[in-house]
Amino acid sequence: MTAALAAALLAVTVAGCTSAADRGADAAASLGAGEAPATPSVVLDAFEPATGSLTGGTEVTVRGEGFEGDPGVASVSFGATPATSFTVVDDATLRAVTPASVDYAVTAVAVTVALDDGTEVSTDASFGYEVQTPVDSQLNYAFTYWKDYNLAEWGQFPDNDCGNFVNQAMLARGWTQSADWFSEYASTGDYSLSWIRGNEMDAYFDSRPDTTRLELTQRDQVKLGDVVMFDWDPQNDNGVDHTMMVSQVVPNLDGSIAVKLVGHTVDAQYRDLDTAITVENPGGTAHFWSIA
Repeated sequence: MTAALAAALLAVTVAGCTSAADRGADAAASLGAGEAPATPSVVLDAFEPATGSLTGGTEVTVRGEGFEGDPGVASVSFGATPATSFTVVDDATLRAVTPASVDYAVTAVAVTVALDDGTEVSTDASFGYEVQTPVDSQLNYAFTYWKDYNLAEWGQFPDNDCGNFVNQAMLARGWTQSADWFSEYASTGDYSLSWIRGNEMDAYFDSRPDTTRLELTQRDQVKLGDVVMFDWDPQNDNGVDHTMMVSQVVPNLDGSIAVKLVGHTVDAQYRDLDTAITVENPGGTAHFWSIA
C-alpha cells in the first residue's frame, strides 16, 4: 500500500468515527451562541366541559398560556372543523363554541389552536361528542340509516320510503306511536296512512301541539331536525309529494340561508332545498314543520 493511499484511508476512518457528543456540539454551535431550539408560543393545559352535543353549540373553556402573545390566535378547531366562534378572554383563557360533529357521529376529537404564523398546538385529551339532546338522537339515527336502511326493524316501502324514514327518526327524537301514527310494516304489514303518505303525514304533523308550520319565506326560523314537506307540482293541487329532515342550516355571504336535508328517496345527507325545487323539480315548492 502506498503512503498516499494509507493517508487517505486514515482520513476517511477518522471522519466516519465522529462521536455523538461531537456532532451534538457541532449542531449546538450552528444555532449560535445563547440560542435554543424554538418552542411553541402557546401552551394548552386543559379544557372544560370534556363533552358536548352532536349538533354543536357547546361553549368550551380552554386554559393554557400565551393566548395574547405574538403571533396571536387565528382559530380554534375541534377535529378538522373550526369552532363556530372563539374569544380570547386573557393570556391564559379562551372560549370556543363547538361546531357539529361530522355527520352527527359519536366520536372524540382533539382541540387544536392555530396561530397567525401557521403554528398549531393540540390538546393531549380529546373532546367527546355524545348524544345529549333529542335532536342529537334524531340526526344520529338519520345519518346512521340514510343509506344503509334499518330493514330489520322498519322494512322499506318499495315506491317511496321518505315518510317511513322521517317517522323512524322522529321516534328516535322521542315521539311515541299511537293509533293515529304507527308502523308495524316489517312485522305484520300494518301501518297508518300518516306514516307513509304525504298529505296524511302533513295533517298529522299539523295536529300535534309541538309543531309549527313555517313557509319558505320563514326559512330564517328553520333549525336542525325540522321537517320539510315538498310539493313538486303545486299547480295540480295534489298536495305533499315528498318529505325530508333539515340536516344543516348555512348562512350565505349574501345574507340568504341555505337549507340542507337528509332523507330517503332520493337518499341524501345534505340535499340542497333550493336545488330540489328549481333545478331538480322546476316550479316546486315546500313548507316546514318546526319541531319544539
